[in-house]
Amino acid sequence: MSDDTPRYWTPEFVERFVEAINNDEEFQDKAGSFSETVELRCFDTPDGDDVSATYTFEDGQIVDVDLWIDEAPSEQMREEEVDKSEVMVRATAPYDVWVKMDKGEMGSTEALASPDYQIEGAMMRIMSNMGVFRGMNKVSANVEKSY
Repeated sequence: MSDDTPRYWTPEFVERFVEAINNDEEFQDKAGSFSETVELRCFDTPDGDDVSATYTFEDGQIVDVDLWIDEAPSEQMREEEVDKSEVMVRATAPYDVWVKMDKGEMGSTEALASPDYQIEGAMMRIMSNMGVFRGMNKVSANVEKSY
C-alpha cells in the first residue's frame, strides 16, 4: 500500500471510486443505460465526520458527485428528508457497516436486514437495479484504500 492510498469515505477515495466506476468495463456492461442519482451516507467516520456522497449517473457513467462532509453527529444531515424526485435511492449506515460490506464480510441481503443499514427510495426500482448496486460495491472493494 502506497503513502497516497486514500482512506475509505474521504474525498480522495471518492475521486478514485468515480474514476474506477467510469473505467470498469464489467460495471459498464452491467449498468448499461443506468441514469439515476444514488446517495450514499456514512455516519461516524474515523475523522469524526458524517459524509454524504450523491452520485449522478448517465448511461452507467458517474457525471457528477456532490460530497457533503459535516462534523458527526450532523443533525442537519441525519434529519434531512430524501428528495425522491431527485434521488432514486439513499443508503445510510455507520462507517463500520460500510467497511464490512466493502471487505465482503456482509452482503447486501445481510445489510438490508441490519437495523444499522437504512435504505430509502422506490423499492421496486431499487430491487430491479440490484446488479448496478452490487457492481458499485464490487468496484469500491477493488479500489486501493485504507480503513
